Amino acid sequence: MFGFTPLDWLRTAVALYVLGFGYALAVTVAGREHNRPVFYVLIVAGFAAQSLGLYLRGLATHSFPVGNAFELLQALAWVTMFLQLVLRATLGLRLLGLFASGLAALLSLASLFMPGASLPPMIVAGGDGNPWIGFHVALALFSYGVFGLLAVTALMYLLQRHGLEQKRFSGIFRLLPSLAELDTLNRQLLVVGIWALSIAVALGALDWLGQPGGVSAGKLIVALAVWAGYLVVGWLRWRNRLVAGAYAWSCVFLFALAMFSLWPVSRNDHNPPIPSQNPGR
Repeated sequence: MFGFTPLDWLRTAVALYVLGFGYALAVTVAGREHNRPVFYVLIVAGFAAQSLGLYLRGLATHSFPVGNAFELLQALAWVTMFLQLVLRATLGLRLLGLFASGLAALLSLASLFMPGASLPPMIVAGGDGNPWIGFHVALALFSYGVFGLLAVTALMYLLQRHGLEQKRFSGIFRLLPSLAELDTLNRQLLVVGIWALSIAVALGALDWLGQPGGVSAGKLIVALAVWAGYLVVGWLRWRNRLVAGAYAWSCVFLFALAMFSLWPVSRNDHNPPIPSQNPGR
């Protein structure tokens, strides 16, 4: 479309995310509120470009493109932006778009340095013709997107808490939501993410037991480790044994661990690329 390849569209999305985030951050740090129409035109345009790029890559496999680390990071950035746009429209939390666009920019920019960026689209191992694998992948990706947004709101909580402790009420601290709003949203996101990942892990485990190789053991182990970590944090938060800053830092740390876990997951799959005259770039 317009002479652009799928990779061109994804690169365009990265540029728009970085431009939108950079603009909003510079204005906010200067103590002013950024122009929301300008900001949202940039990130919505980036989201549209990324949607088109992922759609075109997915046409080769007839599935959501998550066959390597490049596609995983791109898809995760897309899910994060989608959730942010929905929550921003329904909850109206200030600065959520700024922080979420920063995460999307970071993930999608990092994806361009992955080897998979220059490779054709790849089928997810065991996913060809198996709808349960596709559902498992979609739920896992959705849960990681929720946890990414949770890390974003946890960072907002930590920043607001720091501002209150230091009695700083101007600049970015003036625009942040209250601690009570952020804490409520954090708990809700954690519950949604745990439920989604629990179902994804259960589907993956059932498929692995019924058809070893449908989901690689490495993927299942990594997913179980991440799932167990969030379950522990959820239980401690429910019992009020992990609150305030410690809870927020735990959410940030767990998401960083989840992102790190994507590397061995992507290396565990040696899927053949989809033959194509134009290798999906």
